Amino acid sequence: MIDKSSGIPVYKQIEASLRSGIDRGVYPVGSKLPSEDLIAEEYGVSRGTVRQALSELSNHGIIKRIHGSGTFVCEPGNEFEIDTDHFISFLDELERIGISVDTTVLDKQFQSTDGPLKEVFQGTTLYSIKRLRKRGDKPVMFSVDYVPIDLFPGLPEKYDDRASIYEFLENEYSIQIKKVKRTFYAISSTGEVAKALSLKKGEPLFYIIQQAYDEFGRCVDCAHLYVVSEEMHFSVMTTR
Repeated sequence: MIDKSSGIPVYKQIEASLRSGIDRGVYPVGSKLPSEDLIAEEYGVSRGTVRQALSELSNHGIIKRIHGSGTFVCEPGNEFEIDTDHFISFLDELERIGISVDTTVLDKQFQSTDGPLKEVFQGTTLYSIKRLRKRGDKPVMFSVDYVPIDLFPGLPEKYDDRASIYEFLENEYSIQIKKVKRTFYAISSTGEVAKALSLKKGEPLFYIIQQAYDEFGRCVDCAHLYVVSEEMHFSVMTTR
């Protein structure tokens, strides 16, 4: 099963074998893989070699490792190409590739400018909009948008829970969103976010801080996005 004379690293051979098992349905989506000890015994290798193979599969979004629970096969997700010139809204991109997403507004309230938000909005009163997005019955994204009230008077009365905040701001207030900055983090799900996304505590998430700027360089929306990592994958293409 493992050919140590082939020149292919042993962990790569184990990775390929496990991937083949997943592709053939030996390990269906959502199923739990055997423990590292059992895999090591099956292939006649050390736990460290198995751990390296599992890390490679995890890095490719094929499996997810949950502390205290085990290693599980992920459902194939959708890959989103981040075009640095045009990729503005997650919702628009989902719709562009033909994926229907339902958006539910969970909460709306006034929000003081605290913590990291101070650096973005410098003391203005904010209006927060908390939303959940589902594909079918499966949650894929939990988000909280923070919008400065002083730039958008009457926002609490005018906002009608439509899915795209960007579209609402541009149409209702005649602004143009010119650029968006995104910072990506890998985190573990906890608390309200885990509950909303139907995840176990400790399951992996993409955490994205997204700041949108208008034609005058003002930040008009700062969103905190929590994305189920097995549902969405991201790729960046650059040119030299």
